[in-house]
Amino acid sequence: MNSIDKLTAKVKETIKKCSMLNPGDRVLVAVSGGPDSVCLLSVLQALAKELDLTLHIAHLDHLFRGKESADEALFVSDLAKKFGIPATIEKFDVPAYCLERGLSPQEGAREVRYDFLQRAAKTVDASSIATGHTANDQAETFLMRLMRGAGVSGLSAIPPVRENIFRPLIEATRDE
Repeated sequence: MNSIDKLTAKVKETIKKCSMLNPGDRVLVAVSGGPDSVCLLSVLQALAKELDLTLHIAHLDHLFRGKESADEALFVSDLAKKFGIPATIEKFDVPAYCLERGLSPQEGAREVRYDFLQRAAKTVDASSIATGHTANDQAETFLMRLMRGAGVSGLSAIPPVRENIFRPLIEATRDE
């Protein structure tokens, strides 16, 4: 079994173990254009027929990096066309949003991104939203919270499923 097949099998097992999806689900796939989210999209597309899923891509250009951000949005649009998956692609001035509200770039981007994903899911009637968080993100989140002095309750990492958001790559490493 090659590494792609191993990863796909691992993700399928995570989906099953964590009760992430049901046959017939319409899934909004958050695709930033980075390697984790592109991998997520590829794996979900490989499993879509077997799991009876309908996919829809969502991408938000946060306007942090000028042309580089615009190029990522174009990349995701081209990827959607290549895969034959419909996409919702928007842009939002997150730097201005952060400035107006006194938020860090990370906080503001997270707020805007999750609001966008929830709106897009509602618009396309998606029952769930898939994000590309990996086991590496788990470890990073735990360590970041530990360094910030979080108490026992604050030391939890990223849950595999929270409300309508699920993370099929959460048990896979970036190397995989």
